[in-house]
Parts: sequence; structure tokens; C-alpha cells
Amino acid sequence: MFKSLLVPIDGSEDSHIALNVACQLAAPVQGKLYLLNVRDPYPQLHDAELLSVEAAIKAASVETANREGRAILDAALDTLPSFPGYNGEFDLLVKQGSPARVIVSEAERLGVDAIVMGSRGVGQFKGLMIGSVSHKVTHVAKCRVICVHETPHQHATRATHEFVDVD
Repeated sequence: MFKSLLVPIDGSEDSHIALNVACQLAAPVQGKLYLLNVRDPYPQLHDAELLSVEAAIKAASVETANREGRAILDAALDTLPSFPGYNGEFDLLVKQGSPARVIVSEAERLGVDAIVMGSRGVGQFKGLMIGSVSHKVTHVAKCRVICVHETPHQHATRATHEFVDVD
């Protein structure tokens, strides 16, 4: 039984699916869910270009991070269907830092039974090469980590479309 779960939410479809799974896992004991959005304060690459200095400073501001993180968490809660028998509580957390490190440290600080997180399913080799957050968390966390991703059928369909030459 899971009395407390940490669910990192980045706004992706996989993180929303992970939230649904976490609700189902917590329902039997009305477990508590901690929804966490981690804002990386470092400039990100957008279309292979660095953000301008002004945009990078704005992105790193605590107020901006909190506002954007809270909006992502609220949007995730809006996607939840109602689960019969689940009336558990949600704590919403927005933190700044390296996503994998923050997820692991928050899991330890909160003493959760498990982390339930989305995984884009990029595979072990690609995850090692690009530094998948779920891959890092799985190997470092001291609690259980449950990675959730789209169904294999959706991955197969998407992969087929990615490799089809339309020209």
C-alpha cells in the first residue's frame, strides 16, 4: 500500500498519465500525493539557439518559476478524472534546480513510499546519452520508482510515422 507518492509533473502527456496511475495506487488507503514541478534555472536550448540573456534572467526568476510551475500543476489537476473512492489530498510543490536531483531530494525529505513519474520511453542507451531524468531518478532514488509511459502501441505508431519519408 502506498501512503504517500511523489509525482513529478512537467506538463507532458506522460506526466499526466503518471498522475492518473498515482491516484489509482493511492486510492485504497487514501494516500497523499505530492505533485512536484521542477524549474531548471539554467538557459534552455530552443530550436538550437540559446535564450537571450534577458529571457534567461526572466526564466530564472523565482516569481516566474513559481507562477509557471503552479500553472503546470493546476493544468495537470484539471486533467484528472474522478476516481471512485479517492478523496486524497494533493500538496503542490514548485522547486528550482536540476530536475533529477530535486526529485530525489524531495522524495527523501518527504519520506514518500514511491515516486511515480512519466517516461518518454527513449530507451536505456538514448537515456544515458541525453541524460533522461527518469533514468537518473530510477538509479539514484532510495525509494521505489514507477515509470509510466504511453502504451507500446502508441510508441510503435509514432515511431512508424517518424521514419516514413513523406517526400
